[in-house]
Amino acid sequence: MMALVNRWYQVLQHFITQDRLTLEELELITNTTSQTVKKTIQLLNEQMEHVGKIVEVSGVYQLKVIDSKQFAVVMNGSLKQQMDFNSSSKRMAVLIDCFMKRQDYVMIDDLSELLGVSRSTVNKDLRNLKQLLQEFNISLIGTPNKGLLLQGQEADLRMLYLHHAYDYLEYLSLSETILLVIEEISITKKLDFRTAGLWKKVIGLTLDRIQEGNTLPTAIPYYVNYFSDDAQVEELRVTIEESYSVTLSQFEFDFLCFPLNIFNNNIVDEEVADNSIVHQLFKSMMTTIHESVIIAIDEDQLFKNLRAHFMFLINRIIFRVQTADIFGRDFRTKHAFACELAEIGIRALADVLNKPQCSAEIPYLAIYYELALKADTSGKFKEIAIVCNTGKGTALMLKRQLGNVLGPNIRIAHYSEEEYQTKDLNRYFAIFTTIPLNKTSVPTTLIKLTDLFNDNWLLGEWKRIIASKAASFENIHFNFKTLDSQKSYEENLLLMLNQLEAEKWIDGAFKSYILQKSQEESAVIENGIAFPHGINNQSDQIIAFIGSYPEKPSIEEIELVFLVAIPVDLTMEAEDELLSFYDTIFTISSSPSLRKKVKEVVSKEEYTQLLTKGEV
Repeated sequence: MMALVNRWYQVLQHFITQDRLTLEELELITNTTSQTVKKTIQLLNEQMEHVGKIVEVSGVYQLKVIDSKQFAVVMNGSLKQQMDFNSSSKRMAVLIDCFMKRQDYVMIDDLSELLGVSRSTVNKDLRNLKQLLQEFNISLIGTPNKGLLLQGQEADLRMLYLHHAYDYLEYLSLSETILLVIEEISITKKLDFRTAGLWKKVIGLTLDRIQEGNTLPTAIPYYVNYFSDDAQVEELRVTIEESYSVTLSQFEFDFLCFPLNIFNNNIVDEEVADNSIVHQLFKSMMTTIHESVIIAIDEDQLFKNLRAHFMFLINRIIFRVQTADIFGRDFRTKHAFACELAEIGIRALADVLNKPQCSAEIPYLAIYYELALKADTSGKFKEIAIVCNTGKGTALMLKRQLGNVLGPNIRIAHYSEEEYQTKDLNRYFAIFTTIPLNKTSVPTTLIKLTDLFNDNWLLGEWKRIIASKAASFENIHFNFKTLDSQKSYEENLLLMLNQLEAEKWIDGAFKSYILQKSQEESAVIENGIAFPHGINNQSDQIIAFIGSYPEKPSIEEIELVFLVAIPVDLTMEAEDELLSFYDTIFTISSSPSLRKKVKEVVSKEEYTQLLTKGEV
């Protein structure tokens, strides 16, 4: 039953963020069949009678809210509270509640009596509880003849209760005065009903814990309350203290305010936003990314663009608040490399904050990396030429239009029909022309300007050229090798390195670095793809050595090895190619059919043909 209730909330949460959902999308969301989806919606509609209804028109489902106040109650956990003790999730909630409120040793027999279930059922629930507690850095200590005792930091205990107990139990009802102030602030701060509901829970839980004598002794590491000096929120603080005869320390007040600090609904003062913690965590994240992936990004510009999102992202990870996944199924495929950077970044943040990582945050962060990668703000320029015979004025208009569409990092030269024939065109990344060119051999890419003032067409042609040039991999030296499934990954990797060293493509320092990294951490991305890589001082060319296990994976379940040696200094074209090659790796990792095809590739030409066919 609890699995069904959780599925209800999963469906409702997606309808909050997406106005319409198809049956296929709901199948993916719930990881069930179409029949199960339809039954889930039928049962949910029965539970929400007079509150809301999910309707279907021509295969598209929509949520119609009838009573917004009651719907807010539903979304804040009322359906979960109705579950009896046949639900393991509710029994878990009661166990958490018992341990936290008793604050003393509890015997298993007492728990069995409390829940009305057998000792064996209690023991099974306790095993599950211990696994859950590990995620919150909380321990369940057993002492003979005494029982069990819950031990952990107060902030962690509260988060455990908030996420796994609060919705299933009766809790403190806030006064009408407090609720009115919360409603006023929610409107001013543009809080949705989900966040406003969470805020009410946090206030109720905070007051419960304070009244029981359990207070926060210290600040929560890395957490920043951006509303500590807000006059309206301070008014709420005073109202709470007067209504409940309590004194809120700054630690308690900050904790109580965390729902205000998890989503970027408000404009935060620049001075408040520009704090050392945000800078510190951003630098830490970027350091980890640079250790994993060799790529140039304008970090100052990235931070400027990212900060407003990043400061609230930190708080969401700290307080384990899940953001809604509004991205389609193909987002990660289309933006594979940006998502890989985001995944590394989220993992790095979670490690520093000592919290679980949240995969739903990856696409949001990936957007900023995608923009940074496409911005090309490294100070490098692509030089292009315009060939036309329509006069200086028209040429200037063309230059302006191209600059507006292609961005600031291009340099544009203009030539007449007579002039271009005397120029060396090898230097140009591309040539835009309004006239047929008589020169028999133009050693660069041509774009015939047929629809100059169609921005989408022009940008599409530009992206096509960049992709085509990058896909040619002119700056990448390829090697291919069939690996031995009887040997370990490290043994095969050593053979690959020895071959490159013998051919003078790498030096001993690169070889030692790769071997050391393989001992310290796994180079496996996912789905049997290993990606060892590093800086190489031996060659000015990018080295890509692809090793494959054609018959069966290695003993470590590795199918393909992409060994990449990157020169210290990259030209702009080489950097584009490297990005394109990275994208192919991560795309291949997500496709079993592509992995099979790549195993059959024995040349650079065959690899690029896969790209040309649009398969990678």
